[in-house]
Amino acid sequence: MEVTEVGSDLGYAVQQFLIKEARLLDERRFEEWLELFTSDIHYWMPGRFNSGEKGQDGVSRPGELALFEESKQTLANRIARFRTGMARAEEPPSRTRHLITNVQAECGERAGELKVRSNFLVYRTHLEHDLDIFVGCRDDILREVEGQWRIARRMILLDQAVLAASNLSIFF
Repeated sequence: MEVTEVGSDLGYAVQQFLIKEARLLDERRFEEWLELFTSDIHYWMPGRFNSGEKGQDGVSRPGELALFEESKQTLANRIARFRTGMARAEEPPSRTRHLITNVQAECGERAGELKVRSNFLVYRTHLEHDLDIFVGCRDDILREVEGQWRIARRMILLDQAVLAASNLSIFF
């Protein structure tokens, strides 16, 4: 399949969109962050495993074990729970820094869509001594909706197969 890369202006716009998203997350502006998604978002972090078999990539498939698999409604529910003060994993709230890099965008399979891959490093501190670093990549489908880019699909793939973090209560 031939890959059609996007022009530099559009590539820059995509990069700025992802930087804005990271800032919203780091500033805990979750309701604004949720507006960056389409109504049919599929927000998914598959499980990762170490495979000794040839031909296996060590990633769970849709319908198999996932660290999370969310819709816009379940994301909204998580955000609402954070705001109640009853989400114990986020009391007090985590401090995060999302670093987004190596952004590549190409034309999607449908008009008005882009396939975007980016690498991330998320640094998270919580309480006095909890520190987590998550590293991986994200495969997104961005869709143009009323002249604005929105995230229609996101697959988050952590490099770690075993997580040392006590929870995954943050967003990626």
